[in-house]
Amino acid sequence: MGTIPFSAEETLKLAISIEENGRKFHEGMAKESEDEELIELFEKLAKQEEEHKKKFENMLGDNLDSGEDLNSLLYGGLEDSYLDALADSKIFTSANENIRAAKKASNRGELLSIAISIAKDKILYYYEILDKATSEGDREIIEDIIEEEKSLIKLLANSR
Repeated sequence: MGTIPFSAEETLKLAISIEENGRKFHEGMAKESEDEELIELFEKLAKQEEEHKKKFENMLGDNLDSGEDLNSLLYGGLEDSYLDALADSKIFTSANENIRAAKKASNRGELLSIAISIAKDKILYYYEILDKATSEGDREIIEDIIEEEKSLIKLLANSR
């Protein structure tokens, strides 16, 4: 059975959900930390996730097409629920080993390494979607999403 490719619209909806989950994760890590620098860093990351979400929402508004795509026809009114469930099952989930490890990290360096690993997971996931993009326009949008995520890794790496 072949894979149904994601449209730009679906990719952006998925990215929005993942960014929202990331914001919640970073806010939670800020609340759990006692290190003032880490609290500030995680609050900054949460804010950046929110900015990414808004950017993707704007991109979604700019890139909606009037026709229905295959997944809309398959999932009907459940498409958004399907995409939210998919986003919830990726990256920021309690089943993710990195998320569990982050909550148990014993020092700043370990926590930052885990946060970088989580950010890399997001990028790898978006590259998987990029591989299935159906048009050049969709590819460009997904590449923009990847670049936004790379900025998080730079921020984390500079905080070590």
